[in-house]
Amino acid sequence: VGNPYLLTYNINFRKSGWGARVGVGYNYSSSANNDGITDRISKINDKQVRLGGEKAFSLSKKWSAGVGLDVLFNDNNDHTKSTVTSFDTVVTDTKSKVTSYGAGPMSWLRYHISDKIMIGTEASFYYLTGDQDQTITVTRREFTVGPGSTIVTKQTRSKPEISQGVISLPVVFYLAVKF
Repeated sequence: VGNPYLLTYNINFRKSGWGARVGVGYNYSSSANNDGITDRISKINDKQVRLGGEKAFSLSKKWSAGVGLDVLFNDNNDHTKSTVTSFDTVVTDTKSKVTSYGAGPMSWLRYHISDKIMIGTEASFYYLTGDQDQTITVTRREFTVGPGSTIVTKQTRSKPEISQGVISLPVVFYLAVKF
């Protein structure tokens, strides 16, 4: 289970429990594979940000909970280039950029190990909408009757709108440190 918000910061008033939170995350992945016939290079560059307000509650001396509303922004930029070497070598270059934003409710539960260290979990339901810009370019060599060959390039571009509901159940524990 991955958490797109690697770092989360909360600040709450002690008396009222009202506060604000911010979460940021970044995911970069690069891979290359070449088996002599197919050469594939992929790069994934994803950024996530969430801002929100929350209300914290003390359930007991060791337990606390909170509920809130978050606003999200995601920017996913993925690029894959694949070359299949044969008598009609084909190069496929796929670029996909997804920009989305949304909002939704969240809740958390924490156990206080000490005054400054807690473990906890959270659940959320986010609705996201946005745009995807995808370009696929296929270049291949076509052989014609007679000597020589022709390089043919076809490009397909699509810009679909996307929307999704994302439910994150409390399936992992997080370490929280109080400053």
